[in-house]
Amino acid sequence: MAQAPARAAFMPPPTPGLGRSVALALLAHAVLVLALSFAVQWHQSAPEPVTFAAELWAKVPVEAAPPAPEPQPAEPVVEPTQTPAPPQPAPPPPKPEAPEPPKPADIAVEKKKALQDAKKQQDLAQAKQQAALKLEKDKADQKKKRTAEAEKLRAEQERSAKLKDEKLKKDKRLKEEQAAEALHKKELEQAKLDEAQSAQRVKEQTDRALGLARAAVGNGEANSSGTAAQSAGPSASYGAKIVAAIRPNITQLKEVAGNPSVEYDVYTDPSGNVMSAKLRKTSGNPYWDETAYNAILKTAKLPRDENGRVPSPMTIALEPKPR
Repeated sequence: MAQAPARAAFMPPPTPGLGRSVALALLAHAVLVLALSFAVQWHQSAPEPVTFAAELWAKVPVEAAPPAPEPQPAEPVVEPTQTPAPPQPAPPPPKPEAPEPPKPADIAVEKKKALQDAKKQQDLAQAKQQAALKLEKDKADQKKKRTAEAEKLRAEQERSAKLKDEKLKKDKRLKEEQAAEALHKKELEQAKLDEAQSAQRVKEQTDRALGLARAAVGNGEANSSGTAAQSAGPSASYGAKIVAAIRPNITQLKEVAGNPSVEYDVYTDPSGNVMSAKLRKTSGNPYWDETAYNAILKTAKLPRDENGRVPSPMTIALEPKPR
C-alpha cells in the first residue's frame, strides 16, 4: 500500500474540463456522420426514366415484351443543419514524467553486459594481434627459408665449380704426365735404336779397319818405333782437350739434379769435322742427353790429337758439372 501513493506522486495531475471536452467531441462526430449519410443518399438517387413507343413490322410475328415498371420517386433527404462547434481550449502540454530509478538487478545486468562486451572487444583485439604476429612470423620464416635455399644453391654451385676446376687441372696434369712419359719412352726407344745402330756401325768400321790393317804394312809416322800395323788409342790429354772444345757450346736452360754422365759415339772425317753422334749410354735425364747432343753438333769440328789425327768413332762422356 505504501508503493501506490509513492507512485501516484510521480504521475501527472488530472486535466481540467476533461468531461466537457469529451461531450463536445462526441457531438461533433455525430453531426459529421449525419452529413456524410445525406450526401451519399443524394448522389445515389436515379433520374426519372423517359418511355418511348415504336411499331416494328417483321415477316414472322414476334410478341412484344411487357413494358418496364415505372420507377418510384425517391424520397427527398433533408439535410440537417450543422451547428458550428465551439472552439475547444488547447490542452496543456504534458508534464515530463520523472524517470524511474534503476533497479539493482538492472544495474547488475548492464554491468555484466558491459563486461561481456568489453571482454569480446578485448578477445577480438587479441585475436587480431595474434593473427598479425602469426602473419609476420610466417613472412619471416618464408624469408629465412628462401635465404637458406639461396645459400645452399650458391654453396652447391661453388662446390660444383670447384670440382670441375679440380677435374680440369687433374686431367691436364695427367695428360702432361702421359705426354712426358710417352716422350721419355720414345727417347729411350730411340736411344736403344741409335745404340744398336751405333754398335752395328762400330762393328762394321772395326771389321773394315782390321781388314785394311791386315792388308797394309803400317800407317804410323816415319819416325814411329811401333810394331803394330797402325797407331791405336788417343793420347792421355786428348780426352780433356775434346771436352774443353765441346763445353763452351753447352746451352743449359735449367738445373740438372745431380751430375749425370751421358756418352755419345762421335763420328768425324779425317779433318775432324763432326759427321754424326749416336747415344751410347743415357744419363737417365732426357733434358741433359739432348743438351749434350746439341753441344756436340754445335762444335762442328774436333781438335786433332798429338799425332795430328782425329780418331773416329770416339766415345765422348759429358757431365753438367766438370770434375
